[in-house]
Amino acid sequence: MIRDEWAVREGVRIHYLEGGEREAADRIPLMYIPGALGSAENFRSEMEKLAPRRTLAVSWRGTGKSDAPETGYSLEDQVKDAEAVMEKALKGRFCLMAYSMGVPRAIELAARHPRRVAGLILIDYPARYPALSETWVERVLSSYQNVPERVVRAIQRESREVLLWDRLRDISCPVLVLRGGGEGSLLKEADAALFRERLSRVEIAVLPKAGHDVWNPDYDRFFRTVVSFLEERDREDGNHRAR
Repeated sequence: MIRDEWAVREGVRIHYLEGGEREAADRIPLMYIPGALGSAENFRSEMEKLAPRRTLAVSWRGTGKSDAPETGYSLEDQVKDAEAVMEKALKGRFCLMAYSMGVPRAIELAARHPRRVAGLILIDYPARYPALSETWVERVLSSYQNVPERVVRAIQRESREVLLWDRLRDISCPVLVLRGGGEGSLLKEADAALFRERLSRVEIAVLPKAGHDVWNPDYDRFFRTVVSFLEERDREDGNHRAR
């Protein structure tokens, strides 16, 4: 069963979904953080498929069932919101999975908590948080009818370019980088090369026909790749606990 939960940071309620079994000690929990305007609901079907593994999925402030204050949409705020969920819902080590603009947020979170993050899955985005343009606002407003315009404009207004390539050196856990090999992918080969250079334990998986939505057209391959990575982390964690 998937449950609605909330974490609170500075009076702002951050919604997240929680699924699976809290007592599934042989499986490392997975926390999912979506792209720029994604919500926890984007990951609901995967949470159902991954049961009984304990899973969490976050809705950024301003999206889904989270509060939508007037401010607090910078990269720093987003990372702190994710930390609030982490501290409330997770006590030990966990894996972290991020899509699109969630990737720089996940990188910063993992770099701040290297002892907590047992594995990191980064989907089709470089280690860079962008300064968003007015063109981005116009494109988003034409595509995301369920996000208030004032939230979209606040995200754009508070955005600043932040390069996170050097932060990768603070991440020691295994990392799976997924990128689309077709038109529309936002992670280019040059960026994938930087991931290889800066990360000590990294696998780059290319889904050849996919664009930015790497699960299309071959969802089964995408899901198997994710599950295989998680199961390897389960084995590593079990060996570590057995020592």
